[in-house]
Amino acid sequence: MRRLIGWTAGVVGIAALARALARKRVHHPVAAPAPPAAPVDEHAEALRRKLDETRAAEGASAAAEPEPEAPREPLEERRARVHAKAQEAIDSMNEPL
Repeated sequence: MRRLIGWTAGVVGIAALARALARKRVHHPVAAPAPPAAPVDEHAEALRRKLDETRAAEGASAAAEPEPEAPREPLEERRARVHAKAQEAIDSMNEPL
């Protein structure tokens, strides 16, 4: 019984130590030097602006005219088609080489 209590106390102590060390790392991280700021590329900024304008224009035109929905295949026909395709795949896998 004393061994069990000793082991339990040891495990609890190790867990508490690990938590304390983890908190210390989180709250007091080692200060790493900040990476140098990347120079601003004017050409890249111009391309980003142009891309944003194009996306905004596409979004406005897409909102103006909704796409017509394709006629939907009846559910039973779709199930039959998918089943036939799956059966073909199974048959091709079962054929001897």
